[in-house]
Amino acid sequence: MTGERTFQKFKRLIPKKAFLLWLDSLKKDYKLIGPVKTGNHAVFKEVNSSEELFMEYEITMLSPGKLFLYKPNEELFRFAMNGKITIDEIAPIAEKQVIVGVHPCDVNAILYLDRTFLRTFKDPHYEARRKNTIIIALNCTRVLENCFCSSVGAGPFLHAASGYDMLLTDFENEYLAEIKSREAEELFGFEGRGAGREEMRLKAEKEKTMKGKFRKTINVSGLDNIFAENMEHPVWQQTAEDRCLSCANCVMVCPTCFCYDLRDEMSMDLKTVTRYRCFDACQDIRFAEVHGGNFRQRRAARLRQFVTHKLDQTNQYGVFGTVGCGRCITWCPTGIDLTEITKEIQRYESA
Repeated sequence: MTGERTFQKFKRLIPKKAFLLWLDSLKKDYKLIGPVKTGNHAVFKEVNSSEELFMEYEITMLSPGKLFLYKPNEELFRFAMNGKITIDEIAPIAEKQVIVGVHPCDVNAILYLDRTFLRTFKDPHYEARRKNTIIIALNCTRVLENCFCSSVGAGPFLHAASGYDMLLTDFENEYLAEIKSREAEELFGFEGRGAGREEMRLKAEKEKTMKGKFRKTINVSGLDNIFAENMEHPVWQQTAEDRCLSCANCVMVCPTCFCYDLRDEMSMDLKTVTRYRCFDACQDIRFAEVHGGNFRQRRAARLRQFVTHKLDQTNQYGVFGTVGCGRCITWCPTGIDLTEITKEIQRYESA
């Protein structure tokens, strides 16, 4: 990705119909993936036409990054036993794809996955898909009840300098399109109407209005020390006993959770074994199990692990492990809210 400054001249107001037609023109070389309305919900999936896209969606249960970049289930090796053992590694295969309509929180979640899979040890499957993916981000137009992205700097408008190729802002019948990468510049097939200071001022006003609509906020200052000093706070045990089911919904829908397990599947004739990588969850009693059991036998300890990993900025990469999308709250069957747990500990600290 190339920084924003190089492409500041490429800001255009594009009629929405023209933009969708441009997306259709990419289908000869790229898979087109975007939000599609299914019943009362939206889901990211491959589409045959831009007419299927539902760009006004609010949120999806699963993020595009954990569907089309980091796969829920992925074949890695095959072992064959025919007199001798042969091992065939599955080579990374990545079709070119365009993912359109990615909200700021999910772009930041993809950047978090990049830190995991593209730094010291590069995952070849993730790397191949990432290099072959064009990401078109879309600034939010609505704040939902469980959104707290503004508290952790992940939305509702996108400010990351890299990690995506184009940024759209909804201007009623038009999109303000900002080109952010060389790849997007080369694909951009029309000029559109140039956007200047007035359009950028209107964009800033839209963002200011959006930030004023958040109902869920959290003070993230000093949380690393607060958590470290309250590892045995009663809220962990109380929440675990009264409400937590250890169902792992929070982990499965979290766009930044990256833990995985390796599983082997043997053929019926006992001659072939396939090894898969699949999502794993720290809320599972078998997670991190060793001889003698799990390091976190207590449900309260597993709940604490999830919350502190998301909101302690010093835990791993120097950034928050949450992007504030609120999925873990929305899809928790008992409504556990990590922001309320944190506020309870903060109230105890300030008492």
